[in-house]
Amino acid sequence: MSAYTGVMTSETIEIIGLIAGALTTLAYVPQVLKIWRSRSARDISLGMFLLMNCGIALWLIYGLLIGSPGLIAANVVTLGLTAAVLVAKLKFDRPGSPRQAADTVNS
Repeated sequence: MSAYTGVMTSETIEIIGLIAGALTTLAYVPQVLKIWRSRSARDISLGMFLLMNCGIALWLIYGLLIGSPGLIAANVVTLGLTAAVLVAKLKFDRPGSPRQAADTVNS
């Protein structure tokens, strides 16, 4: 146990975790909205989001195993947002998609 956890209640520590989870989760919202509005995820790294989704899934499992509401809630929502980015990447940037065809014509 660190010196800091000795002076904080478990509720305070959980609140810090919830706030951290909310902020890091909400950070994905602008990216998801931009991709869905533009119908393009061309500049998004597929490899990065595949790794990110695996990591978030493992954080979710970890949160479930230790019974942490903050980890569980944040990672359920984050997994949904990053999965939306992956779906958009696969849907909008596949060869022959309407956006892909328009980008080729306009190049």
